[in-house]
Amino acid sequence: MKVRLGYPDRIVEVDGEAVYVFRGRLVSAPLKEVVRYYRGEDALLPPAIREISRDVVAAILRTSALQNEPSAALQALHSISG
Repeated sequence: MKVRLGYPDRIVEVDGEAVYVFRGRLVSAPLKEVVRYYRGEDALLPPAIREISRDVVAAILRTSALQNEPSAALQALHSISG
């Protein structure tokens, strides 16, 4: 699954199991780490990705609900949504 989020100052894309952010330079992180950070667990993430972690999780949850598409990322998010 590929999801793009719109921001005026950066480009954000979730592609499979990775999150990419371009804000002057490209940084990336595994989606599992973004979910761990969102859940309040320890995660090693670049600041540009920490800033948008909440939006990434919300977008993945909305997109998966619309597509009824199970994936490894959605399994990681399962404990968040219920």
